[in-house]
Amino acid sequence: MEQKQADAIAQAILDPDRRQEALLRKREQEEKSIAQRRNVAWFTLAGCGIGALAAAFTNIHFGTGVLYGGLAGSALGWLVAVSRGRKSP
Repeated sequence: MEQKQADAIAQAILDPDRRQEALLRKREQEEKSIAQRRNVAWFTLAGCGIGALAAAFTNIHFGTGVLYGGLAGSALGWLVAVSRGRKSP
């Protein structure tokens, strides 16, 4: 076996496969997206609770309070998610 062949085989064994790197990057992006959406869901849930409490104290329909609270919480959650996304490298 020549030195060039040995170097090529060693390089192929030691270097990670490009397809694996692309797959890892895709998985990292998916995990980041899932974490971001989970965070928005928590904001939405908190907004629904706050909207329900506000509805109880202001004598409006319970469903309306939950809906508007959830929408406000979701909007706030997405604003936080976007601002965190811009700050991270």
